[in-house]
Amino acid sequence: MLILAYVAAQIALAVWAGRGAKSDADYLVAGRSLGPLAVGMSLFATWFASESLIATSGEVARDGLAGARAEPFAYAIGILAIALFFAHRLRSGGFITLADFLRSRFGPGTESLAACVIALSATTWSAAQLFAFATIIASASGLDFTPALIGATLLVMTYTLFGGLAGDVVTDIVQGIIIVVAILILFALMTSAFGGPAAMWAAAPPATFSITAPGESWVDRAELWLIPIAGTMVSQEALSRTLAARSPEVARTGALWGAGIYLTVGLIPVSFGLFGPALAPLLGITLGADETYLPSLAAALFPEWLLIIFTGALVSAILSSVDSALLAVSAVVTESGYRRFNPEASPRTMLRAARSATVGAAALAAWLALQGESLRNLVLDAGAIAAVLAVPIIAGLAGSRSAPAALGAIVVQVAVLGVLDWGLGQPGAFLWMIASGTATFAALAMLSRRAVLETHETVS
Repeated sequence: MLILAYVAAQIALAVWAGRGAKSDADYLVAGRSLGPLAVGMSLFATWFASESLIATSGEVARDGLAGARAEPFAYAIGILAIALFFAHRLRSGGFITLADFLRSRFGPGTESLAACVIALSATTWSAAQLFAFATIIASASGLDFTPALIGATLLVMTYTLFGGLAGDVVTDIVQGIIIVVAILILFALMTSAFGGPAAMWAAAPPATFSITAPGESWVDRAELWLIPIAGTMVSQEALSRTLAARSPEVARTGALWGAGIYLTVGLIPVSFGLFGPALAPLLGITLGADETYLPSLAAALFPEWLLIIFTGALVSAILSSVDSALLAVSAVVTESGYRRFNPEASPRTMLRAARSATVGAAALAAWLALQGESLRNLVLDAGAIAAVLAVPIIAGLAGSRSAPAALGAIVVQVAVLGVLDWGLGQPGAFLWMIASGTATFAALAMLSRRAVLETHETVS
């Protein structure tokens, strides 16, 4: 009951903050009004999702520091790449979505294809967060997973529908503070249970601090780093925060803050995985494996009232992330889809279209969450799909305007990822995808340039 009251309070705050939305720009990029702290905290809260706490701590408990390579390290690098290479330039263009940017460089065909990619990636990310939210509701209430998922979807849909990005940013700041305070309290209780920092550090076996896992190939290691980095730096969910900044300079500064906060706070769940297993014998408890590890540790260390607050912090992480993902779907469906069919639509009509897209995206994400994939797999799938756009976006920022090259690279990469990864389960599929996309873009860009030169020579 207290968890539901907490969620209701968050919804009320989001509705209040988003009450002034009169257009799609107000709903999707908060009227481009965010300052650096708002950008940084919102970016942190958006990317510090359920897997940042639940999956990472469990993977570190199982694999040592090697379990932290994707999160927080690789994801933090991805946010840093946004700050250094993307935020200022994309905000300078006044775009609402990445698909808008690709249209400006490569035309409407590339925009439409990119919008489909962004929508699929963001919906998969939403499914991961709904999966985690439903798991928490089921655990707290005793409901089966399916009704818990339906309830979680309805709550998140309401939260996103009326708050928009403005509501999301305000609640991100509140939720970010709650998350940090909750995990700092858990860290302090864990340290106290050991008898101090020195005893806690000494309790972890030296092998725990290895950054590589036994039996891994170089392909496994490369993919583990590259998927989160590439998927983050071209993610509509993350970049929407910088696109909502009040200036290009604020976009860059806010993203730098976001990367720093994300890495610093992200090391705390890593410590739970590194030191928690040695605590279990001291407390006479059994810790769960994988995604049940952190809830088991929290239940062992927290009194009941603090456990409720900690559960609220987990819900905070989920709400921040799933709201951003649903808004990403709404943005591309509205700006790259509905606007094409109804170019004379009023701001109010566009706002209604964006909210309708939110409802549809939430329903599809719930269906994906029912398919039974693990939390981490859903997140990595979302990152791999988003990374399909990395080649054309980077090429576009570098000045290329070859539409055939952009279209060809996206199509080839989707085909390679679909066949090798989803079809055959082939190791290294992501690397083959990036390599094939780069080669396709370079070859088609060269052919296009040659055709243009030949046309000029003929005319001359």
